Amino acid sequence: MVGWTRIALPLALAVLTLAPNLHATALSLAVQPVLSQRATHKAFAPLAHYLGRLLGDPCHIATSPNFIVYWQDMSRRPGPTFVLDAAHFTDYRLQHLGYHVLVKEPGTVSYSLVVRGSEMVLGPSALVGLPVASLGIPSMGAALLNRMFPHPSRRPIVVAARDAAVEFHLLATRKVDAAMIPTPLVARAMAQGADVSVVTTTPPIPNVALSVGPGWSANQRARMRQALVHAPASLFKAIGLQRFVVAQPSEYRGQDHTLKSYWGY
Repeated sequence: MVGWTRIALPLALAVLTLAPNLHATALSLAVQPVLSQRATHKAFAPLAHYLGRLLGDPCHIATSPNFIVYWQDMSRRPGPTFVLDAAHFTDYRLQHLGYHVLVKEPGTVSYSLVVRGSEMVLGPSALVGLPVASLGIPSMGAALLNRMFPHPSRRPIVVAARDAAVEFHLLATRKVDAAMIPTPLVARAMAQGADVSVVTTTPPIPNVALSVGPGWSANQRARMRQALVHAPASLFKAIGLQRFVVAQPSEYRGQDHTLKSYWGY
């Protein structure tokens, strides 16, 4: 169970007064499939519990087996109540599905294309036709990798990995020639002695954000934001995020363009 602080409880109670009979469907939290479905349930159960406490109804977790299914499920209505998404999916929901961004993890994130440290790769073009590990399409890593190679006939072979740990393993065991991995994870691995070198790093993008679906008033969204920003530290420790800060739609505007090359945009 997630604890309640003196700050969070009054805010939560304020939101609770808004919740009854707002939606006929059950509350749900969808999370992009960076982890397996089972691991996603375990990792984000505290956040679903917190949201359920805020709104006075149980909130269940909706998962997808991979990013392709996730992308297909995104246009289904009614969609999940809440979604914790990368920047390109967040903006897509804002632009096309009537969602409103509430909060985000602070700061930005970039991705790095890495190879084994013993190998000389002068640029992404040297990897055309070679296997490169990434989370499955159209995850942010895969989408940014796709953007590096705009010519359809001059691209690497993307090898889908379940998570960054699998990417590092594929690279170390020479099953791929490179990997597209979030830069903070690359920096941590290098600090721990991993034999990798960086070919290139993408420009920074906004961090993951939590958005809410249609049907909630501006006042309700504002109260939810405040309850999430002032959530107890134990919640963030449990779900592996720093904290939440208020997010603005303008921070994510244009990020959905990363998805334009995928079917169904």
